[in-house]
Amino acid sequence: MTAANLSTVALVQNPALGALLLWRFGKSYQDERLIEPALLHSFFVVLPLLYHAPTLDRIRSTNDSSGLSLFAKKMSEERELLISLQERTLKMRELTLSSVGAAISSGLMNLSYDTGLLRSNEARPPKPPERLKYHVAGAEKLGHWFARLSLDQVFALLWVEP
Repeated sequence: MTAANLSTVALVQNPALGALLLWRFGKSYQDERLIEPALLHSFFVVLPLLYHAPTLDRIRSTNDSSGLSLFAKKMSEERELLISLQERTLKMRELTLSSVGAAISSGLMNLSYDTGLLRSNEARPPKPPERLKYHVAGAEKLGHWFARLSLDQVFALLWVEP
């Protein structure tokens, strides 16, 4: 199948881009936590947040310093945004797993099978296209926000079950 035959969604929601976004999330998380990597299951919320335009708009409009609590408050103003996140997380589980696999096989990330920690490695992946700059910036913000809270707090604020 050629790129001309793919839908716009398929062009954006692919494991290679997902790998890049998850790597950026992990790098930001590790920067905030002074190199401590995030648990694998925290990554399953990232793509459903970034690939949903109304949610991405709220990430963009929330300052990095404001944190996940203010972002969740903005989301709760339209309860459907928070309520639908759990469903999107489940629907995108396979894409997230494929993206994690792509990140590991390309050397962007390493998974500790004993601890479930997913580490973003030092790497220089290709620069993403300009049209994806908000996705990349959003991944970085989410990494910072998640790192400032416990995973239980993150899931509670976003109304997501681990």
